[in-house]
Amino acid sequence: MRTSLIGRRWVPLAVAALLVSCGLAVPGLAQSSAEQEDLKKYLNSKLYVNKLRFIVSRYEASVNGCKTPNVVGRTGLTLLDKRVPMPGIGVPESTQWMDTVGIKGCGKPYQRRVVGAQHKGQTVMFPYLSGGTRTTPVVQFETMRLVLNEERKHAAAAGCKAEDLVAVATTKFVASAKAEHGTMWRESWTVKSCKGVRNIGLQFAPDINGHVAVTLE
Repeated sequence: MRTSLIGRRWVPLAVAALLVSCGLAVPGLAQSSAEQEDLKKYLNSKLYVNKLRFIVSRYEASVNGCKTPNVVGRTGLTLLDKRVPMPGIGVPESTQWMDTVGIKGCGKPYQRRVVGAQHKGQTVMFPYLSGGTRTTPVVQFETMRLVLNEERKHAAAAGCKAEDLVAVATTKFVASAKAEHGTMWRESWTVKSCKGVRNIGLQFAPDINGHVAVTLE
């Protein structure tokens, strides 16, 4: 088995400091009613919706391998009570939100969840993988790197070319159990390459500092 401790290993040096508390959620910032209303107006503005479409379309093309993604509409928007760290920025300055959009043009229609926040004057968005993963954005981002690196080695050994797409198709929550420093859980991630699809088992276990150790089964 191979283990990665998110926040200590498998993390680029430039962003390592931002990932130290990746397993911890913190309370959302208190906002006045006026600020909440301004945020809601922005999230329903054409400027934001166009940005959301662009981010999701690029994600589907580069990560999911879809050449003709079509973001057809939003099916849900929720302001989150707690803030969680995001890749590259750590804990955002503003209240976070969860958007859900529909995708067509990539086979069977499906939905994509996107967590967003405003941070230092910029809108930051992070698309979630499909399925039942319970990972936070930072843990998911680093676990994807771990899983895709492993699958690229497997695909190369099976005869795939370096330029062939390797992607995570979906995720599935398997089980959870109480552990010494919180709740550990298991997931199964389905990955695809030129040789088809296969499932990779993963174990997630938090430590006393809030880091999450990820183990390939």
